Amino acid sequence: MFSFDEGLVDRFSSLVLDSDFGDIRFGRTQSVTIEVNNGEVRSVRRGSAEGFGLRICSGGIWGFGASTSLTQESLAEAVKQAYSMIRASPPARVKRGISVRPVREKRPPDWRVDPRLVDTSDKLGVCLQADSSSRLEGVSSTLSVYGDSVTEWLVGNNQGTCVSYTTSSPRLAVTVYVKDGSTTHVITESLGSNGGFELFSEEATTRVGVEVASKALRLVGAHPVKGGKYDVVLDPAMTGVYIHEAFGHASEADLVMAGASILEGKLGSKVGSELVGVVDDPTISGLRGSYTYDQEGVRATKSVIVERGVLRGYLHTLESAALLDAEPNGAARAMSPLTEPIARMSNTYIAAGDYVEEDICSDVRLGVAFFGFQYGYVDPGSGKFMFKAQYGRMIRDGELAEYVRDAALTGSTLDVLGRIDALGREVRFMDGTCGKNGQWVPVTTGGPFTRVRGVVVGGQ
Repeated sequence: MFSFDEGLVDRFSSLVLDSDFGDIRFGRTQSVTIEVNNGEVRSVRRGSAEGFGLRICSGGIWGFGASTSLTQESLAEAVKQAYSMIRASPPARVKRGISVRPVREKRPPDWRVDPRLVDTSDKLGVCLQADSSSRLEGVSSTLSVYGDSVTEWLVGNNQGTCVSYTTSSPRLAVTVYVKDGSTTHVITESLGSNGGFELFSEEATTRVGVEVASKALRLVGAHPVKGGKYDVVLDPAMTGVYIHEAFGHASEADLVMAGASILEGKLGSKVGSELVGVVDDPTISGLRGSYTYDQEGVRATKSVIVERGVLRGYLHTLESAALLDAEPNGAARAMSPLTEPIARMSNTYIAAGDYVEEDICSDVRLGVAFFGFQYGYVDPGSGKFMFKAQYGRMIRDGELAEYVRDAALTGSTLDVLGRIDALGREVRFMDGTCGKNGQWVPVTTGGPFTRVRGVVVGGQ
């Protein structure tokens, strides 16, 4: 059995001396998941895992190997597996060498309370408290889920990089169901970060439960919105989901290179209103999508994807940066050491504008304000999307009016981005989890209140 230290990277490097590039990720994970339904504990699950994944690049062709066994034999076998994959692949059409700036650092965790040292009974108490606070009068059913996952990473390559760090993603999600005749309103709110258990104070835990129940109860008696073309106002939650799902995925360089992105070939071109700035920033302290190094050992950096409506860059892995002649920007993420790093978002948001929040609706004669996110879909290749809000409110003569339900924002990504004509002064963030190629990673989305002119709203 290996000891979990820098010697692991040196052992790997000695096995890939004849390759152009090689990197390896070791990881150990501990996790807890608790579910409480209507005040009753449904499950308490604890998990642990360890393993490594490695990649070798030779002649522009990549091979991958992985194992859950940390032994000399398993390391040699995984290297053999990667070389076999390379030999079985056709020659690369484009060959670009991978060159990195070597980094060596042991990074301490950024938390006050290590979740691994907190008794499971205290975590259960958080879940029970949230569930209890959400059971307001009129609420039909509740589901509260607490989860934390802590992974110790050791990442290195044969060019001298060796970094160790710890990632953490504690989260509490509360879902409330409210019956309204033949309709059931479902609202979910969550509280998450990249830090420790200190996030879950009694005040914060209670607030999540009360807020989600209050939102669901407001929808009782609400009618479906009438579908049509409206001026709309998106709250920070819907703004964040739109920019993450409809635009952010299209900015991931692997999709661009695969011809599956609406942003292919558009660097330096106008892709939205000149008011729009789009940022992906994993360096913001405390957000769920934040980290110091990605899973290729590249230092995390703030990436300005869109500036004044012009596309400035993509989110890169080492491979895509080399192939597209760009600088790596620390966007290669892997769900576990057993999976390959791919281009992913972190904390993605639309930058703030100069509008006072109260004024954004002021010159909308008839419109719809969207609040929260329920579900949706997007095709990064065509840009077509649909996002359903948790709830909506009509805007009449510049004022927020009655609540409505079943409001869905539909359209084409770049068309909507070009119709933005007002952005609020304050960016707010929402924690989440993003899936891509079977890999799930913690992320944050956000933005200010956003006004968009003349878009299609789906409804009744």
